[in-house]
Amino acid sequence: MCNEYQKRIARGPLTERFSEINIPIRWADAEPNRDLDEPIRPTDRATILRAADPGDPASGLEGLEMRWWLVPAFHRGPLSAWRSMCTNARIETVDTAPTFREAYRRRRCLVPLTSFIEYSEPPGWKKGKPKTRHEISWANEDVRVFAGLWERSTPEDQPDGLETFAFVTAPAPTDIAPFHDRAPPTLSLAQGLAWLDLEGPGKALLEDLPGPGAYQVAERPRDQLMTPEMRRLL
Repeated sequence: MCNEYQKRIARGPLTERFSEINIPIRWADAEPNRDLDEPIRPTDRATILRAADPGDPASGLEGLEMRWWLVPAFHRGPLSAWRSMCTNARIETVDTAPTFREAYRRRRCLVPLTSFIEYSEPPGWKKGKPKTRHEISWANEDVRVFAGLWERSTPEDQPDGLETFAFVTAPAPTDIAPFHDRAPPTLSLAQGLAWLDLEGPGKALLEDLPGPGAYQVAERPRDQLMTPEMRRLL
């Protein structure tokens, strides 16, 4: 499970990263005025990228903001009535679970990030006490993507429709397993295009777990966030 991540990169630099592999991004909405230090959590609106032409992801991507917490198309009550925690889709059932299977078959997306967060219970931990916060990143890339799914639904209090997303989680790799049993696979930008290919490998792309050393793990309280000097480097 992963219910917190960071995206410390603005749209301009993100577009440049994809241009390095010859993939253009067209932004469908205005960039939100969001502090890049602020973690992204369930129900927040966050950036996703989807194929402009689902039959040819390499021809370009559409970028926009969506609500993180997938609401399936079959939901007809008010938004607040959808209480199932649908921020993550388990790799084992993403292609069969009613909530996710149509999105897996037809509506995949990429969720850009610069790190993600997992929590563990320190020795002697008691309910109500702080858990240990682990920020997970990687050595050689400043941005990667989650394998995401997006959905369009029409809750009764959202007459104009609502677009939402989730991303896939899998058994945790070696670097993360000591403090959490599951984690979201992260993909390079090029691997992300393979995920968007609806005729491609699909979840098989995510099943080979990275070996030891693939991730960098740091224990970082929330106040140890990005400085203004670091932000200017983006």
